[in-house]
Amino acid sequence: MIQKAVVKKILSGNYAEIEVQRQSACGHDCSHCGGCGAPQERIQAVAKNAVDAKVGDIVTIEGENKEIMRMAAIVYTLPLILFFVFFVIASLCGLGEGASGGLGCLGLVVGIAIAVGYNKKVKKNGGTPFTIIKKG
Repeated sequence: MIQKAVVKKILSGNYAEIEVQRQSACGHDCSHCGGCGAPQERIQAVAKNAVDAKVGDIVTIEGENKEIMRMAAIVYTLPLILFFVFFVIASLCGLGEGASGGLGCLGLVVGIAIAVGYNKKVKKNGGTPFTIIKKG
């Protein structure tokens, strides 16, 4: 995945903090759908600064699809899967719907905690999936 970003801060170890406009599935081609209801969100990320970009530079970044998909799977699907796993286990143990739902919510919280922990691990280890490949 290749995107444009703005360098916001230079970090140690040949890394840079970048700001990227989050892409949506529609591609923001409003003439085809009659208007854009998708928010124009900007996200902060860390990227390997392979081209010695400076603060304020507009750069082209490349994302490692495998790592991005792994992160997305952990963040979006793991909490949902754990909700259902906890719910089903509680139901099989003979608990009522309310208690099963409560334990399902506990599974959701556990999944979110795992996702947050994974995110911290990736940040700590410098496992950023983005690389600045060129200026401009």
